[in-house]
Amino acid sequence: MTGMKFNVLAQVGLSLIALISSIGFCHESLIFASEPPQETQVKIISNPKHPAPPDGKKKRIIFEEELTIGAVEGDENYMFGDYIVFNTDDEGDFYITDWDRKRIQKYSPDGEFLLTIGKRGQGPGEFGNLSIARFDSRQLLYVTDIANHRINFFDKAGNFFEQITIPDVFENLYINSKGQYISSRSRFAESEYGFSAFLLEWGIYDSQFKLISEFYSEKRDRKPPEGQDVSSRAKFVAGILSELAFQPFPYYVVTDDDMVYFGTRENYIVDVFSPAGEKVKSIRRDYDPIRVTDKDKEHFIINVAENLIRIYPEEVRKEAHKFIKYPKYKPAYSSFCLMENGWLVVVVDSLPGEGSLIDLFDQEGVYVGHFKTDIPSENLFFKNGRAYAVDEKDNYKFAKRYRFRIVEEEKR
Repeated sequence: MTGMKFNVLAQVGLSLIALISSIGFCHESLIFASEPPQETQVKIISNPKHPAPPDGKKKRIIFEEELTIGAVEGDENYMFGDYIVFNTDDEGDFYITDWDRKRIQKYSPDGEFLLTIGKRGQGPGEFGNLSIARFDSRQLLYVTDIANHRINFFDKAGNFFEQITIPDVFENLYINSKGQYISSRSRFAESEYGFSAFLLEWGIYDSQFKLISEFYSEKRDRKPPEGQDVSSRAKFVAGILSELAFQPFPYYVVTDDDMVYFGTRENYIVDVFSPAGEKVKSIRRDYDPIRVTDKDKEHFIINVAENLIRIYPEEVRKEAHKFIKYPKYKPAYSSFCLMENGWLVVVVDSLPGEGSLIDLFDQEGVYVGHFKTDIPSENLFFKNGRAYAVDEKDNYKFAKRYRFRIVEEEKR
């Protein structure tokens, strides 16, 4: 099974910017959250704060870097923008989405550049925006373009095949074996303040994008800033960034057999849904929350905030930094993915250059290990007997492949 990680902050930020840009300046005032109805016969797997593995032997994953794709200078085909994600096919070829350059670069399993798929534009096979590349049951590559409101389909040779028009804003979209969509959806809703509000919902949608099963939803109501001076605009921008700064936000992956692993990250809970959208399992762990440090805040400003609000004047951006409201603690976890043996890998915390803190659970959701590793957590996934992730060095991005093995922790 393959779980693909998507950069959640970028996902949410781009969606918010897209909605806000179309309606003008606004500021968050109220958030409502709704939980899906409780299903029956849900298997609850509860893990204590300091659990002991079933066999008494903790496990960890040892990673060994095998291949790096990317360059600081030289061949343009190996140079990437500020934000990339990637996927691989069953043959081990890489498909690297370069959001800045609005293209997908394909590389061989040896890292050799093969071809470019798409370019910036509005025509067939062109992108105004683009997501990670995934594969449908026909083995066609599909890419969501929220700017042009469509899904583009290509064959593995990079030839444009077809496109499907999508309503509203659908992001981190998967297509399951039945042709249904698993996605987050953003759309405008009635506002209490008569200005702007939008509904965010996560679930399974049919071929006409009608909701079949909802996992979670939020309504965000907004009102205009008090004025158009620098301070007022900065507070508006800070309001957007405060929504993103270490706030819990839903995260999910879809496996090759159409199971959905979903969590709001508000608590240490990962729920598992069947292909029909029924909750069948809930994996939980007691935990100690991790504080947001000054270093975390600095990284957020440089690597997230500035990328998301660069459309605003410099004076507004700098002033906005002063008004960002940070929570005391980070979300319960950062992200998760599935290994091919069915084990759940939960990235508890990470910071570029400092590695990742990981919890490991077996196929049943029982804790088997907790360890720190140097592997980056961005876009971390497992496929073809390898691990993959996006790495960053001196603000340059690289796609990496790793050998790995599961070992038992030595007793101390």
